[in-house]
Amino acid sequence: MNRAVAFCTLALAATLCFSHSARAQSPDAQAQASALKTQADEAMQRIEYERALDLYDKAYALDPSPALLYNRGRAYEALARYPEALDQLEEFERTAPDELKAKVRRLDELLGRVRAKVSQLEIACNVPGARVLLRAKVAGTTPLDKPLRVNAGKAVVEVSADGYHPFRRTLTLAGGAKQKLEVKLVTKASGGLLIVGSPVAGATVFVDGKRLGAVPVQTVLPPGKHRVVVRHAEYDDADTRVEMVAGGRNEINVPLDRPPALTSRWWFWTGVGVAAVGGGVLVYALLTERDADKGDMPPGQVAGPLVRF
Repeated sequence: MNRAVAFCTLALAATLCFSHSARAQSPDAQAQASALKTQADEAMQRIEYERALDLYDKAYALDPSPALLYNRGRAYEALARYPEALDQLEEFERTAPDELKAKVRRLDELLGRVRAKVSQLEIACNVPGARVLLRAKVAGTTPLDKPLRVNAGKAVVEVSADGYHPFRRTLTLAGGAKQKLEVKLVTKASGGLLIVGSPVAGATVFVDGKRLGAVPVQTVLPPGKHRVVVRHAEYDDADTRVEMVAGGRNEINVPLDRPPALTSRWWFWTGVGVAAVGGGVLVYALLTERDADKGDMPPGQVAGPLVRF
């Protein structure tokens, strides 16, 4: 309902913009564009966002009205394609006449809301021409000419080039923020690729005593044997060995065992036994009465601290 109400205002703004368009478009093109925009508006009301976007695109190709930038931005927003939505809305803010922007209430608030869902990722790589994948989609080749605008949230970044071990990392991209990722590709001739995972989220990986971070991690190691330790505060450490060869790939998934319960430890029951014996002596002493006239202190007088339970 909120989107529909907001979009009614947009449709009015778009109509005003078409009537004030100063572009040298043919009357037929403008009429077709206006008809397509009307169909798109109706599709938005029916929550048919993909169809609405397609119709707006066709209308914009016939008559590039600034109002259609706004409409397209709202369609992208409805589809959760926030970077494209922000591109369209910022272009609208730059190019629309003031009287049109005045018809769009709370434009700054809208821009702020969309920007909060967009993250910028700058990727630097030591190998030119490497292919960059972001969330399994091609984002370009290195060097990238500008930061990538992407939806905020978790994202898998993959960078690959012929003759090099591929790079892969999972990032958490904050909304409204910019992050830089340094990618160093290593030639296959220099060693093998080790990928370490674990079913225990948050477990930390150490290779040859060096901390590499939380699973999953990947690193290139020289040929030979290497020690891998996976550690988590709530589990016993897992210690294993891997052997790497140049140009090879070794992927391991390391399970972790929870430490035994406290009550299963031998020293726990030994300690409990001692405490039980001592407690028995204390209880016996407390329950054993002496005749008042045979004690060391007069009846009714107590010296020394009390034992509190």
